[in-house]
Amino acid sequence: MSNQLLEWCGVPVTMDDAITELFEMSAPDQDPDQKPEFRVTPSTADLVKQDFELYQPSLERMADEWQEEKKRFMQEKKTTNQDQA
Repeated sequence: MSNQLLEWCGVPVTMDDAITELFEMSAPDQDPDQKPEFRVTPSTADLVKQDFELYQPSLERMADEWQEEKKRFMQEKKTTNQDQA
């Protein structure tokens, strides 16, 4: 994984040659402080850099969807913990 970090729409971007999709995002986990992160290949990062305005709406939507998924994940975890108590 590359140490080069970018930021798109307020979301950190890590370049990673090992990914198989154009864009991957970290999956929500149990860490309440977890934030979204884009993982992209260097060639995808170059493509987005060339025409950021074209990709910006999709990137914003992906970041918003991640935030919603994280909220659902944390709510489900909270509900499960309450049911077990």
